[in-house]
Amino acid sequence: MSENPFVILVADRDPVVEVFSARLLSSALETELTIFPARVRVLVPPDEIASIDEPELPPSVKAISQRVVSADREDIALARLIVGFSGLDGAKVNAVRDAGVAAPAVNLCQFVLNLESVSDEIKKQDAIDVRDVIVGAALQFGFGGGSSQCEICADKVGDSIDYWINIADTCARFAQTVGKLQS
Repeated sequence: MSENPFVILVADRDPVVEVFSARLLSSALETELTIFPARVRVLVPPDEIASIDEPELPPSVKAISQRVVSADREDIALARLIVGFSGLDGAKVNAVRDAGVAAPAVNLCQFVLNLESVSDEIKKQDAIDVRDVIVGAALQFGFGGGSSQCEICADKVGDSIDYWINIADTCARFAQTVGKLQS
């Protein structure tokens, strides 16, 4: 297996969603027993991360103290997946593409449903690299008409505690599916 980490860039159209969903995704991936190193990074400059006001969060989400890290050049070069929640930021995705990175860009809320549905079939194959499975599934999802925006998330951007619980659930389901693929 490759020594490079599996870098996931969060490129959401809403910087608040980008920062706080990255925290949740990073935490979810660290709590699952992953057999490969994963890094979650945001495409928000460090000074902007520090100035983002925390939205009203449920206590269970607020308790997650994962540090949010801005992507550097190496992270961008190593990116294997780009995700959004309320919608992908096209300018950020294009900037990553202009840097020569061809990682698939998907809305994680919808992609996790797709990944869950294909995980049982994929799991039956011998000697799979889970990282390649995730990227391949994301490519198929995109080519199959998968959306870069979740209408439910887009309509409720940060306006309720339930919104953040749903984002946390999406992140946990993604991490659990990754864990299931590895077993």
